[in-house]
Amino acid sequence: MSLIDYLASSLPETSTVNPQVTQALKAASTRTSGNAAGATGVTGIASDLLITVTAKRKAAASADADKEAAALATDLRTSLDTQYAAAGKRDSADLTVLSGRALAIMAQGEQGGFSRTEAAAAKQELRERDRQAAVEAMSSAPLTAASLRTFTQTLLAERDAMSVEERALREADPSLR
Repeated sequence: MSLIDYLASSLPETSTVNPQVTQALKAASTRTSGNAAGATGVTGIASDLLITVTAKRKAAASADADKEAAALATDLRTSLDTQYAAAGKRDSADLTVLSGRALAIMAQGEQGGFSRTEAAAAKQELRERDRQAAVEAMSSAPLTAASLRTFTQTLLAERDAMSVEERALREADPSLR
């Protein structure tokens, strides 16, 4: 018996609990009990799971790693144009789930015909990711020489793992070093 099943079964019919909560628990219990019979994979409630931005970025990075730069630029251009058409305005694309390599190709603007605004947005997204990593590292533990050393080692390892395009962009732009 899952926790959801237990919670749903322990609720009396005349409960002081919010009726919407009761209904949601019973619906979740029905979905999980329906999946338990013979299901080997995660099904049914998989659509309710939240896929983090980090996971989406890692998936994009692995998908982009095998592509040629020109093919990736073409795919990016198509994806951006699709997002612009859906939003009804230019320069409104969501860059948060793109890989670092894709952002570097956009920021360099050498292939794919990216605008200056798109290149600037890509650079801004890379800066924001760097800032987030620094803030998380500094706030995750007390600031000591050991924590700074660990952060520096992690940063160097990440830089070593970057694509050629990312390294070239970071070397060319002092604000991304």
